[in-house]
Amino acid sequence: MKADLLKQDIGGVVVAIIMILLGVVALWDTLEMTDADSFVFPRAIALFMIGFCILFILLQMTAPSIGNNAEAGSRSRGSTPRRIGLVCSLLLAALLMPWLGFLLSGAVVFGIIMLLAMYDQWTPLRRLVFPLAGIAIVVGFYVMFAKLLQVPLPVVSFFE
Repeated sequence: MKADLLKQDIGGVVVAIIMILLGVVALWDTLEMTDADSFVFPRAIALFMIGFCILFILLQMTAPSIGNNAEAGSRSRGSTPRRIGLVCSLLLAALLMPWLGFLLSGAVVFGIIMLLAMYDQWTPLRRLVFPLAGIAIVVGFYVMFAKLLQVPLPVVSFFE
C-alpha cells in the first residue's frame, strides 16, 4: 500500500481537483447565458476538463504507476531550452494570429513545436507523415472551433 502511495501523482491529483472546481464554476457561470454562441464553447471546454480530470484521478486511484517513467523521481525532467522554446512558439502563435489567421499561424507554430519535440532521428517517412498529420490536426482544430463550437477565429489579414 505504501509503495502505491509513493507512485501516485499527489500534486497532479490536487491540481485535477482544483481544475474540476474551476470547471464547475465555469459551468455555473454559463447558466444565465441564453445565446448558444455564448455558452457552447465554455460549457464544452469545462465538461471536457472535468471529465479528463475525473479520469486522471480514477487512474491514479486504480493504477498509480500509469504514466510514470524512468525520470519520475529525478530532478531533471526534460530539457529547459525545449520548454522555453515551447513557450516562445506559443507566444509567436498569439502574435502572428491577427495577421496570418488561425490556420496559417497554427501550421507554422505546429511545425516549430514538432521540431522542438522531436527526440528521434528524422526518417523519410517521418518527414512525410508528421507535417501531414500536423496539417490535419490544425485543420481539425479549425473545424472544431469555427464550425462546431462556433468560435470566431482570425483570418488572414496581411493582404488588407
